[in-house]
Amino acid sequence: MPQSSAEPLQRQADDTGDVIRAPRGVGVALLLFVGLIALGGFYLLIVRGDALFLDLAALSGLLFCF
Repeated sequence: MPQSSAEPLQRQADDTGDVIRAPRGVGVALLLFVGLIALGGFYLLIVRGDALFLDLAALSGLLFCF
């Protein structure tokens, strides 16, 4: 008995549903890394405050000489 033409298409659609995911530990490590960077930025903003903005203004003045 010949196969219908829709059967191979249906099998192909089923094969494309597979998703490869990273291990859970990779996601947790990435979240911790980004969180530590954000916390470090907030810490510098709180501790250094205005001096941080003055340093950035001086650096931008050196980089863009116009």
